Amino acid sequence: MSLLSPVNSIRIEPLRCLRIEHFHNECSKCIDLCPSDAIGLSTSRRISLNSTKCIECMACIGTCPTETLLYPDFDPSVFVLQTGIKKDFMLSCKNNNICLSALNSENFISLGLRHHSVSCDMSLCHECNMNLDGKAVLAINEHINEANRFLQAVEKQHIVINKEQNKLSRREALFSFAKDVNTLRNEESFDQLFDPKETLPRSRAVFQNSIKLVIEELPEGKIKENFSFMSHKKIDFASCDNCGECIQFCPTNALIYSSDKTKILFQPLRCIACDICDDVCKQKSFSSDNELDIVTLAFNRAEVLIDHHFAVCSECRVSFPQKAGETICKRCESFVRNNNNLFTLARDVKL
Repeated sequence: MSLLSPVNSIRIEPLRCLRIEHFHNECSKCIDLCPSDAIGLSTSRRISLNSTKCIECMACIGTCPTETLLYPDFDPSVFVLQTGIKKDFMLSCKNNNICLSALNSENFISLGLRHHSVSCDMSLCHECNMNLDGKAVLAINEHINEANRFLQAVEKQHIVINKEQNKLSRREALFSFAKDVNTLRNEESFDQLFDPKETLPRSRAVFQNSIKLVIEELPEGKIKENFSFMSHKKIDFASCDNCGECIQFCPTNALIYSSDKTKILFQPLRCIACDICDDVCKQKSFSSDNELDIVTLAFNRAEVLIDHHFAVCSECRVSFPQKAGETICKRCESFVRNNNNLFTLARDVKL
């Protein structure tokens, strides 16, 4: 299901939104970034778009972790793919007919991995009427800086920002941009590369593909950096009760059970750092560290976060995840502890 305004071109896929995935999720990235206050929440807490306020800056597209907001004439992942590989590439709203605010950190990383060098022309950004309150420039700089931290960690060339003046008008750039991208989509059918049933965002799939293209050039070992778009999860063995709610609510299936449901597996590539698993875990068993393994990301490998041994409870005869040789499950233990006086015989009551 999608929502399409008859006036503007931004489209919303509400079922992708993290607020729909988990009712208590408070993600507000698109709302906070929107320079014209066109994005808000409906009474049902769904993302809504005021078409009369929207200026189509596309900054919301570049900040949404689940690609809930879409622009029919432009797909950032398709754009990255159609730029090719192994070039000295200039990214510009004048030459490539694209507003840089529509690209997220992963898009910039993918461009950096796929090309010999990448330069971003931001000469028109500060005077652009879409850069209200400087929010678009702030978002672009944050995404490029984060991309450069990743590229530095894997010893690839940094993305360079160019602020020299250029005379091409913004209106001319946007008109040409829509025309050129439509032509690319029709001729090359990039959309066919993506599985419509896949929960992994397109930008993450291109990110993975870009790493695989240059995997032999990258250093071995782990990246020890924190990124806003991905985190490496840990589960505390002592507190986890294997309830499975983290698996049920994970929007990208980064957390899955083993076939016998004794292990919880984690695929770092699929994690979008939404922290829903942290929120739903009643035992507060989740934590994160800043280690990302390049090979694991490139080949979408899964790792075992926790491996439970199950025993049969001596009271209720139901299996439970045993921690340290217990013979009774936590539910029965709590009941016995709180209600043991119910079974005290009258002759044993001390007056």
